[in-house]
Parts: sequence; C-alpha cells; structure tokens
Amino acid sequence: MQKKITLFVTTLLLSSLLFGKTLVTVNGHPISDTLIPPGYEKLDDVQRSNLMEQLIKEELLHAKLLKSSLVNDPKFQEVFNDQKQLAQKEYNKKTGKVLDKDQIRAIKGSIAVALYQQKAFKNTKISASEIRNFYNQNPQSFNYPDSIEIADIIVQTQSEANAIHKKLKKSTNLDKDFIEEAHQHKQNGYMGWFGKGSAPENLFNKAYKYKRKTLLNRPVKTKHGYNIVYLLNKKPAGTISFSEAKERIEQMLKQKRVLENLKNEVDELYGSAEIIY
Repeated sequence: MQKKITLFVTTLLLSSLLFGKTLVTVNGHPISDTLIPPGYEKLDDVQRSNLMEQLIKEELLHAKLLKSSLVNDPKFQEVFNDQKQLAQKEYNKKTGKVLDKDQIRAIKGSIAVALYQQKAFKNTKISASEIRNFYNQNPQSFNYPDSIEIADIIVQTQSEANAIHKKLKKSTNLDKDFIEEAHQHKQNGYMGWFGKGSAPENLFNKAYKYKRKTLLNRPVKTKHGYNIVYLLNKKPAGTISFSEAKERIEQMLKQKRVLENLKNEVDELYGSAEIIY
C-alpha cells in the first residue's frame, strides 16, 4: 500500500506547476493549478473537461474522508509522516521549493482514500453463490495453455552463457546453485509460469520438451540475450478447477465491489456539489 501511495505522490508532486491560479472552487475549497500536470494548456476542450472533472471528484472524496475517523487512525499519521517527508525531499530536489498546503492536502487525501479502500475491502463479503456463478459464467477465464515454470539467467555473450551452463551442469543441488548464480549476475533467477505465447517461442518449445527439474542442455538465444534455462515444472493446457480459482475470484469480486461502491459515492457527492469555475 505504501508503495502505491509513494508512486501517486511522486507522480503528482514532481509534475506540478506552481502558478497558484485557482481553476475551480468545490464546496468553497479552491483547486489551484499546482495539482495539474504540465501540458494542461495543450489539451483540447474534452480533455480539459475530463481532467477538471477528475480533480473535482478527487477533491470531493478527499474532503469527505479527511473529515472522517480515518485521519485519527495511528496508521494514517504514520503513513502521512513518511510520505510527506519523502515527497518534500523529492520535490525540493526537483524544484528547490517546499510543498504548498494544497499539495500536502493531496497527500493526506490520497492516503485517506487508500486506507478507506483497504478497510472497505476487508469488510466486503462475497457469497459462495456469487463466486460459483462467476466461475460458471466465465469459463474462458479459467482455461490455460501449455505452460512452463522456469528459472532463467540471461547474459549477452555466448561464451559467458556456456561457462555458466558448464558450471551448473556439475551442480549437485541445482535449486540452490542456480539461484545463487543468478544473484551473482544481479538477477532474480526464478521467473515463474509462462503460458505458450507469453515467452519467446524457441525457448518455450525447447523447454517444454524436457522433463521437470531439468537444466536445458545448452543456452537458448532470444532477443533478450543468451538464456540458461532450468525447467522447474510444466503442465499441459487445461482448465483451472473451481477449488483452485475460488480464492482469486473472491478477491477480484471484492475489489470490484469496493471500486463500484466508491464510484457511486463519488458520483453522489458530485451531483450535489457546489462547483464554481
């Protein structure tokens, strides 16, 4: 959660303009152009209108949540202190200025929205029948192609790839030694699952022919470089069972409901707001 907030704050603040001009007043609160990205003046009328509507809706939601009990949560203050300090440091480095009150309020608002969604997600209940119905009504979402699970080390020369491959062929504990070798090359090593079509074709086709827990007999050249590939697992095309999918379905439906409820709440606030341009 904090990483998402950090990204929001950094994107918002480092791209701000400092004209200090009020663009619109929402329920008595002025929104200045310190919160808009550069290039606003180049937008067409439709784009300007959409951006303004987004700013207004954000302000309405921020205003409501900043008056709620969320701001009294110790977690809110902890996250705010961290993000304000980080944002101020980055903003000062970029502009030589300090954050203004609107930007600080935007930080508080973004944190409040994040915590609100987190709390709403935790409290949202999805029935067993809803989960089952989604699974039954969306069969295409639970089909998967031939797939491989691999670890991979990528280098840029064939000689280096051959040397690494030769070393790993002698390993008596490939699970451990492969990852250690990857880390020495500043790579993670473990790459996860890839369905047919989501990995380089020559790599996928070669790896899929091997037995599980096997180091491919030679490096595979792709557009990324020379790949030393360890096939961890593979499975033929099939369908994810309901028992395997139900937890993921529940999480997705909960998130969807939270976002829908949030949108409805914002639309209601927007419909009754006093907006002065």
